[in-house]
Amino acid sequence: MGFLTVPELVASAAERFGDAPAIITTERSESFRDLARSTRSAAEALRRRGLEPGNRVLMAAPNSPALVHAWLGTMLAGGVPAAVNPELTNAEIDYLRDDLQPTVTLLHEEVDALAASSIESETPAFAAQPLEVAAIVYTSGTTSRPKGVMVRHAAYTETGASFPGWIGLSPHPDPPPRAGEGHVRLWACLPLFHINAQAYSLMSALAHGFAVALTPKFHASTFWRDAQVLGVTSVNVVGAMLDFLAAQPENTWVESSLRTIYAAPGPPPAQRDRIEARFRVRILTGYGMSENPFGCAESATSRTKPNSVGRPRQPASGGFENELRIVRPEGGDAEPGEVGELCFRNPVMTPGYWNAPEVTAATLRDGWLHTGDAGVRDQDGDVFLTGRYKEMMRRRGENIAPAEVEEALLAHRSVRAAAVFGVPTGLQEDEVVAVVVLHNGALPDEAALKAWVATRLAAYKVPSRIHFRDSLPTTATHRVAKDRLREEYGQPNID
Repeated sequence: MGFLTVPELVASAAERFGDAPAIITTERSESFRDLARSTRSAAEALRRRGLEPGNRVLMAAPNSPALVHAWLGTMLAGGVPAAVNPELTNAEIDYLRDDLQPTVTLLHEEVDALAASSIESETPAFAAQPLEVAAIVYTSGTTSRPKGVMVRHAAYTETGASFPGWIGLSPHPDPPPRAGEGHVRLWACLPLFHINAQAYSLMSALAHGFAVALTPKFHASTFWRDAQVLGVTSVNVVGAMLDFLAAQPENTWVESSLRTIYAAPGPPPAQRDRIEARFRVRILTGYGMSENPFGCAESATSRTKPNSVGRPRQPASGGFENELRIVRPEGGDAEPGEVGELCFRNPVMTPGYWNAPEVTAATLRDGWLHTGDAGVRDQDGDVFLTGRYKEMMRRRGENIAPAEVEEALLAHRSVRAAAVFGVPTGLQEDEVVAVVVLHNGALPDEAALKAWVATRLAAYKVPSRIHFRDSLPTTATHRVAKDRLREEYGQPNID
């Protein structure tokens, strides 16, 4: 099929884009040629530390050029990197070390030291195959211990080639233009231990000659000033990040070159329109996962449909099809309008989970990736997410999707954010519980919100309890941590 490995993509980028900027921070800029050189140096330093093809490298450090060098250098040496959250505790790192059995572990200072080693070598790159495992991405572990998703080389390189087209970014000519001449500059404010920054930002830059700006983390209060200083044109956000930006005072926004925001999941259409008008940007939505970065992308008909993630994304190469089935609980394909589990199939999706054969067997069945996400497809072919499949609630004998209740709550002018989940009450019934964050100045009124939802949804879907908080807890990748909300509000209220 003509797929590339990640080291082949790095070498190609150095040849095609040369001295054009590849990695930038507020302190420095590194060209594609320099990036390839630094990657070779990191690979040799790791070989001298005993890394052999197939060995794993565990690394925990904030976003930086040094982390990029270590991550790419591991692959160049034939190893398999696993970048993880640098804010993990020692106990959490120990768990991952026991699971991964790495030959080398690199914490923050060691990542920096590796990058500073400046070792050059003529040792040839390890000849990996495109469908072999390139890296391991640990899930955030909101409902269980983190699992290591094995990501193929071709998943990275094909996603990098395709992502800009999914969100309407024009590829650079060869060589790319200088800054200020129609340039595209991506912003990786999401962590590099996340598939989004790895596949969508870094790989897109390598495939198309874009510069990618790195910042250690997302800060809502300085987001727009950072965008201005870095000169970025496009950024990816996930989870609650748009809510955090919308909640900031008006004076935090400043004019910048940022025009495109990719959000997964995206906000409801009315909220998206308000954010676009306020910040003078265009928000595009989609759905992907570490197991399958292709997922779905906004379509011509999905933009005005709440909770729609569009249609299956296809590769720019046209070399394969990203197939989607929506499967009923009892098996068989769901009809349009019928809820089922989203299942994907393509040749570059994950081969499974590291050191977890049972999870792999349960997730990859008959060649299809069972995502655990519930959804529905309409007559246009657009896909709608309705929540995690296991989070579907059942009340009075009827199924309820958390997303539809959240959507009804978010339509109220006082509500800024909402999370809905079920609390089992016995006899295969769930209590519908909502946790809500109000806009500044709004007063909590549980009865009024219930009445509001009752005008939009059937009575059995109206939450029996609504709790109010100043903010919703989030995971390291800014998704709402519903497991923590269940711990706090999970006792059933049985009348």
